[in-house]
Amino acid sequence: MFLLLLLLALGIALTLPSVQTRIGQRLTEWLNETYKTDIQVGQVSVTSFGVVKLKQVLVRDHKKDTLIYARRINTNILDIKRLIDGDLLFGDVSIDGLLLDMKTYKGEKDTNLDVFIAAFDDGKPSSGKFLFQADEITLTRSHFILTDYNREVPKDADFSKLNAVFENFEIHGPNVTTDIDRMSFLDHRGLFVRNLESKFSYTKKQILLRNVDLITAHSLFKGNVALNYKREDFSDFNNKVNFNILVDQASLSTSDVWYFYKEIGRGQNFTLKSHITGTLNNLTARKLNLTDSKCTHIAGDVNFKNLFGKAHQPFEMKGTFKKVMSDYEHLVKLLPNVLGSKLPTSLKKIGLFNMHGQVDVTVQKLITNFYMTTALGNVESSLQMYDIDNIDNAKYKGNIILETFDLGNFLGKKDLGKVSLNIDVDGQGFIQKYLNTTFSGDIYRLQYNGYNYSKVIV
Repeated sequence: MFLLLLLLALGIALTLPSVQTRIGQRLTEWLNETYKTDIQVGQVSVTSFGVVKLKQVLVRDHKKDTLIYARRINTNILDIKRLIDGDLLFGDVSIDGLLLDMKTYKGEKDTNLDVFIAAFDDGKPSSGKFLFQADEITLTRSHFILTDYNREVPKDADFSKLNAVFENFEIHGPNVTTDIDRMSFLDHRGLFVRNLESKFSYTKKQILLRNVDLITAHSLFKGNVALNYKREDFSDFNNKVNFNILVDQASLSTSDVWYFYKEIGRGQNFTLKSHITGTLNNLTARKLNLTDSKCTHIAGDVNFKNLFGKAHQPFEMKGTFKKVMSDYEHLVKLLPNVLGSKLPTSLKKIGLFNMHGQVDVTVQKLITNFYMTTALGNVESSLQMYDIDNIDNAKYKGNIILETFDLGNFLGKKDLGKVSLNIDVDGQGFIQKYLNTTFSGDIYRLQYNGYNYSKVIV
């Protein structure tokens, strides 16, 4: 009878929050002593159904700064024996008010989370690596920060207002895998992601998001995204971390792109398909197919150098285009400022154009070899241009072929009409104010002062 009363009293005592909290504190003390960690739990309770409830959970990193904080965690432990061995196996986990603050401190290669996980890897229990598994994790009102203090711009990611559901979540050693069922957050640059779905994996060599389905207020993206790297590459992210992005379907707004690349204007919408590879400062878009809601269609292969370059890294774009159809106004709005400002304003006069060929452009020079149909006539050109920072007065040299081209309209000269010619040019200026050009070649047809001239050699 005494033993029965003792067991009953013990059972009642174990249901008391104060007793459960003390047990939780003793457990964290054991973890801290055994694995040299710094974990604190404000309150612990266990329901009769085996649900564990934790409040005010704090995990400090090896520098005594906050790594993880959670206002409330609810879960159920699937295997007590493996928990004692060091494997954390859970069913459903619900976390409210999570802060995950991952840092790589200056002079270190591993994040504070890597260091924390490594503390549990003693090579003895289970697989010999830290193991955390959960059938489902639900996050509400959470915050994720990723910072590398070895970089000139330390902040990699800062997602606030984070709400998410992760299925089949696993941390095995340094590797992380999960199915992102749904996820919304506010990026620190200002973009709010309404929903993100993907199959996600992280290793020390790759971040992979397969079957990405991302939606914002103005854009959607479907495809696959991979980042390949060595850990030390993150110290020079723009030049060393390699992207491999397969864009299956994308409807994008430049208003969203602007948050990440300020050299583009806002308010333009376009669809995109492409395979994009390389680093941010040496990025190649193969099989690019871009169309907007107006008249622009761009198809081809394009390489961008130094989109995020420093002062000693000049911008350059090389492209082989099957088609560039647009007009001046729409093309300028879609292109980065560094390119849009290099288009001669006289292109406004040619109206809608359709071009194919090669283009190589930097902030100082433009090399082209193209054929273009326009509202004024057809143009074929192999031309080198310099000093294009003042494009209307740029210098140029090369060959130009005009087919029934309304040169008078283009130059604003009423006495001059349509021209067909094949000439070599060497001069400068694209508008009458600056025009100073010498040329030689054949003029097959020329309308001047109401008269038609043909077969003129100049």
